[in-house]
Parts: sequence; structure tokens; C-alpha cells
Amino acid sequence: MAVTLGGAGGGSEVNDNKVINSFDSLITTASGEKWLQSGTLNSDTTTYADATSLTTGATYANTNWSIASQMTHPSGITWDGSFFWVCDRLNTNAIFKYNAAGVYQSVNFTTTDSENMGVFWDGSYFYVAGSNAGVVHRYNSSGAKDTSWAITGLSGIVGVAKIGSVVYAFVQSFGGASDVVKPYSLTSSGGTLGTTFSTNSQTGGQLQDLSTDGTFLYATVTTGVVFQYTTSGDYTGVTFSVNPLSSSATSFGGIAFKGTELYSTNETDDKVFKFNVTESVGLITKVSTDGGTIYTRIL
Repeated sequence: MAVTLGGAGGGSEVNDNKVINSFDSLITTASGEKWLQSGTLNSDTTTYADATSLTTGATYANTNWSIASQMTHPSGITWDGSFFWVCDRLNTNAIFKYNAAGVYQSVNFTTTDSENMGVFWDGSYFYVAGSNAGVVHRYNSSGAKDTSWAITGLSGIVGVAKIGSVVYAFVQSFGGASDVVKPYSLTSSGGTLGTTFSTNSQTGGQLQDLSTDGTFLYATVTTGVVFQYTTSGDYTGVTFSVNPLSSSATSFGGIAFKGTELYSTNETDDKVFKFNVTESVGLITKVSTDGGTIYTRIL
């Protein structure tokens, strides 16, 4: 959606007709939209496309919780809007439920694979990366398997994420350095493979999980470094660490976004660590005249 700002000189209109002071730096419209302004508006009518807030890092919140009583090999993690779900990738082949404070809810469901590396909740289903089987499984909210997709070409599915109707499977060739993401558009009978892209230049055969904030994809490696990608596979240059104690251990597992918070699992300590997401405002596209004000919408 593009927005027209008009009325050079004393004020400007934003799309819901709220008049704002042209010298205000942060504008909140009547409908709740936030816009960032710099400079003054010199043109009568200038159109700007939507912008978005971009995740640029994560800061340790000095908060963590133990999951050692349920598992010793935590891997993937996901947030369903009310609860966390964490994969035990070796011992129980189960996915365990925790509240927002990290308290186990005495609920879990067992999956059909011997090693589950990743899990993602899309609002209706759990998508689970069955590493040994090379399959992405879909489970309903009660933990009953609904359908599966075989991911061909490489062994070792270590992560899974979903944006819109596309499931992204993170695939690693174990023992080598060949990390790729395979996007599948869902159909009633399974999935249709789209254009595969490589993360190998950044992840180098160490990838551990795949997650999303709803806009970008995030690849995590075993050392706790996270890399950000567009859905078409372009590396954005954004990278940050979820290694809160600067540990030399190579046992970091999954990550999950919860609003402006990020959570990461660690096998060495059998814990989940909490981070605060660092964001910056980024304008994706803009159209302006020379000397015109740039308004950036903050989503």
C-alpha cells in the first residue's frame, strides 16, 4: 500500500486524514500507524511505499530456564501464541510444551521420527523436520500426524519454517558443506518444490535450524550465529549471536520469535535462553522529489 502525503508548508495528511505537524519526527495516525519523518515536505504531493522494521540483532535478557527434567538434547523451538514447544531430538522423539515463563505443562506428543531437529507452528499445524527420515511432517494441535513431505536431493533436514503458504525446509548434507533451503508451496496432496537456494557461504555446513519472524528467514549454526535471508534466498548482511555466555560449545539448536523477543535452545546446558530483538527502521522502496521529506512507516 502506498500512502500519499500532501500539503507542503504547515502540515501533511496521512492516509486516514489526520493532519500532523510537518516538523514532528514520530507520527502516530488515528488508525494507529506509526511514521517516521525527517526534514520538511517541499512537494505538494509525494507518494511513498510501505516500509518495515527490520530485525538487526538480539541482546541477551539475562533470563533462561532449564528443560533438563524433560530432555537432554533440545533442538527446535516454536511459539504458538500462548506456549512454547521444544523438540527432544534424540531420547524421547517428543515435543514438549512450556508456558511463557518456561514451566513445563506436563504435555507432549511423540513424533514418528528418531531425530527431530526443527518444529514450527503456523497457527493451525506443527511442521516438524524429521532429520533421519528426510521428511517434513505436519501434526495437528493434538499431536496427530496429518501429512508428510519427502525432501529429496540431500540428507539431513535440520529446520523448518512457514511463511504464507510456503514451507521452507532447511537441508544439510551431513559431513559436508552443502546447506540449502528448499521452499515448498503447499497443495492439498502435498507440496510443490520452488527455487532452492544455498546458505553455504554463511552457514558452511554447520546449520542447525531455520526460523522466521514472518518476513525474513533466519538460519542458525551450531556456534550460535544467526544469519538473515529474504524469502528468495538473498543474504541481507544481518547476522547476530545467540550465544549469551560466549561459550565455545557447538551445541546451539533452534530459535523462535515471540513478538520482540527471541528464544534459543542449548544442548550443553539443556536450557532455553531469552533475548530482546534489536530492530531498525528500513525503507524497502520510496518515491520522492528532490528535497522532499521521507516518511518511513514503522510496522
